[in-house]
Amino acid sequence: MSCRIKIEEYVDGLDDEDIIFISKLYSEKFSKYSEGAFFKIMERMVKEKKLVRLSKGIYFKNSENYTYNVDTILNYYFGENNDNGMYIGYQLYHKYGISDAIKDYFELYSTIVDQDKKNIGNIAISKVPMELNYDNTRIIEAFEILQNYDSIEKFSKEKFSIYARQFALGYNDESALRVLEKMKYKKSSIAFMKSILDMYRVNNSLGKYLNCASKYKIPKVSKVK
Repeated sequence: MSCRIKIEEYVDGLDDEDIIFISKLYSEKFSKYSEGAFFKIMERMVKEKKLVRLSKGIYFKNSENYTYNVDTILNYYFGENNDNGMYIGYQLYHKYGISDAIKDYFELYSTIVDQDKKNIGNIAISKVPMELNYDNTRIIEAFEILQNYDSIEKFSKEKFSIYARQFALGYNDESALRVLEKMKYKKSSIAFMKSILDMYRVNNSLGKYLNCASKYKIPKVSKVK
């Protein structure tokens, strides 16, 4: 049976809400065929209006009953064990209760996105250049919150103070250094994190990234007992 027929049979068997991640589909079901031929067939099916291209490498079956499924896309970029992705932006702020502003879009980092930045409908995905284990994720979350502190809508200083204490008491210095080797954050954000750690007397090595002669603008945070 030809590759074209096999692909058409696969697409015909999809539910209307199913999304096709083309690289994953090829590696899991069609790798015995030529990769070049496979991708040409997929593009031909788009021209024939049997498939619709949602974004680079992402398709769905052309159907009048199609419903855009956000959860399917999010689940893919987070991974089966939620170790390939993490929320940033307002979904992150909601997680720690520091903002209750409602937004109609999603922002996340993922290790498996195929380009630096990818937009799929109301989902914005950025590539993160490191493993998203528990400790690395906590450090990245903190930097994302601290760096955007002044621009977060409906911000709760009280909830932030509680979050800051929880973060400080669970701080991992090795993970912070790993993150700063791979990702770029402002000096003021690093100084902000250091000020929180110092307030709770948590040893850290963040001073190596700062200039002792510089004065950084750091928001005041209430200490929680």
